[in-house]
Amino acid sequence: MARTDTQQALEKVLRHPAIWRAEQVIHSTPGISTTFPALDQILPEHGWPTNALTELLVKVAGAGELLLLMPALRAICSEGRGIALLAPPYLPQARAWEAAGIPLERMLVVDAEGVDLLWAAEQILRSGECGAVLVWGQAAGRALNHRALQRLQLAASTGNAACFLYRSAGASDKPSPAPLRIRLAAHAGALQLHVVKCRGAAPAKPIPLQLFPTHWSEPGTPPVADVLLHLPVRPQSSIA
Repeated sequence: MARTDTQQALEKVLRHPAIWRAEQVIHSTPGISTTFPALDQILPEHGWPTNALTELLVKVAGAGELLLLMPALRAICSEGRGIALLAPPYLPQARAWEAAGIPLERMLVVDAEGVDLLWAAEQILRSGECGAVLVWGQAAGRALNHRALQRLQLAASTGNAACFLYRSAGASDKPSPAPLRIRLAAHAGALQLHVVKCRGAAPAKPIPLQLFPTHWSEPGTPPVADVLLHLPVRPQSSIA
């Protein structure tokens, strides 16, 4: 009887969303396509995880970290779900988002800091109303600790939503419960992606992506990349 109780307790622990098991690579839910074949090919879910925390590690804002997610955000909106932007360092330019195929009625922008920011992120993720929640960690400050990351991962799993957390590239050396962590850097007109952590073996070489296909802009409009984050609302340009 004691052994049975122990086995049950162990299974309960292993069911926790912060625990990853190798068999999940085979049985994981298909992700949201990034629309970049080279990236989809190396991601375990063949796309962005739909019910997990993903960390995007960036040294300086504006390297292309938002454009990288635009195809997935557009796909989420086309399915009738919303997207949420929490504490973006710049005010989204409405015309550019519409040109990128994101209906404004599907967008939620929240300006918050510290524990209020993390609380808002959890509530939105758990609600299930938004298919993707983008959080800029800079505004969370010291409140963004390991326990807060665990709560975001659990909330994303509960609400079946993709949570994208922008953090400083320096955070790549810190432990995190996020099953997917990617370091981003602009290089030679492209965005270099280095997978720091993923379910399974992470590729050793960085992946270069070109983020500026012309079809993302309508005729007569400026490139989406130039105006997606247009009006500064915070003085800092780095991501924490």
